[in-house]
Amino acid sequence: MRIGVLTTSYPRYPGDPAGHFVAGLNRYLVGRGHSVEVLAASEPGASAASEPVEPGVTVQRIPSPLFYRGGAPDALAAGLDGARLAVAIEAARFSARLGQLLRAGQAQAQAQVGYDALISHWVVPCGMVAAALGGDCPHIAVAHSSDVHLLRRLRLESAVRYVSSRARLVYTSASLRVPGAPGVVVPMGIDTAAFQGTPDQRAAARRRLAAAGPAVLFLGRLVAVKGVGLLLAALAQTGGLDLWIAGDGPLRAGLEAEALRRGLGPRVRFFGEVAGALRRDLLLACDALALPSLVLADGRTDGAPQVVLEGMAAGCAVVASRVGGVPELIQDAGWLVAPGDAGALAQALVEAVQPGRLRDERVAKALRRAATYDWASVAPRILGMGEGLTAPLGW
Repeated sequence: MRIGVLTTSYPRYPGDPAGHFVAGLNRYLVGRGHSVEVLAASEPGASAASEPVEPGVTVQRIPSPLFYRGGAPDALAAGLDGARLAVAIEAARFSARLGQLLRAGQAQAQAQVGYDALISHWVVPCGMVAAALGGDCPHIAVAHSSDVHLLRRLRLESAVRYVSSRARLVYTSASLRVPGAPGVVVPMGIDTAAFQGTPDQRAAARRRLAAAGPAVLFLGRLVAVKGVGLLLAALAQTGGLDLWIAGDGPLRAGLEAEALRRGLGPRVRFFGEVAGALRRDLLLACDALALPSLVLADGRTDGAPQVVLEGMAAGCAVVASRVGGVPELIQDAGWLVAPGDAGALAQALVEAVQPGRLRDERVAKALRRAATYDWASVAPRILGMGEGLTAPLGW
């Protein structure tokens, strides 16, 4: 099959964390013998075409300032509160160009055939474009979190209902369900084996990172919804813990200043955006992975972040806020705390890095749970295999 994938976020180079879950599903499809053509956003000034970062996958890029700089939701939110017209024009321009590439892909001059199936990531703009211009092509639309929260804020949930009426809608978390827009709930998967490590590999990773004592890792974008400021407040209530902040975004300078203001300078390391071997080293070397997500004033929060599964697969003790689909992922295999509670977060971090039976039991449960989210198990659920869709979609 020839499958068209529409997405705003996709790896720009091998190991790029941007849209890595989209690439993960693509790898599964290529492994089953399908060809995949990705239509994705890129940064301003980038070429419209790009070399594939995955074997068997070709990519067409559309430059846009709305993506890759702290994430589309925050760029859009900033524009909605400020230069609304400029953001609206850019969003319309990107959507129009995406539609043009989709139509061109459906009518390739040489092949004279269109896509056999479409997969869109994020309801807006990709799901809407595929639903409106995809014709009768089978379409799977994935709602990730930020797209649904944005539509709720704008009171445009009708867009989700429209896409649901023309596609197989997949919510990555039950918390994202929109009334009148039926869909299945399936979180994105991970390549479990890529994050697993032996005790010797963990020790080697700690040596490479010069880890002296217990270390807590934050891995993600430095934007408000991730709650890194709260994590600094929690760290200030503990002793003997170091914090590794791996990621970049518009809040980085402010967080660095806050760490100094709180007297945490020697205990906090900012790594910037990480990828590849360094990303794996951080996960193997840390004692705990922290995801202190907040619920913002507009209702936005995390859905089902893949980093939770990556941490569980790597053998981390996972401490996270009880938001979105996070409790569904962790259950009793980690520590869940109320969002915004720095005291509870500090206590959970101390427990999570403390060697002993409690930590060992939860880490063991996390390893078992992570295995159930391998792409080999998750991808068939996303694609609807075994639900009467195998024949018409031909997966």
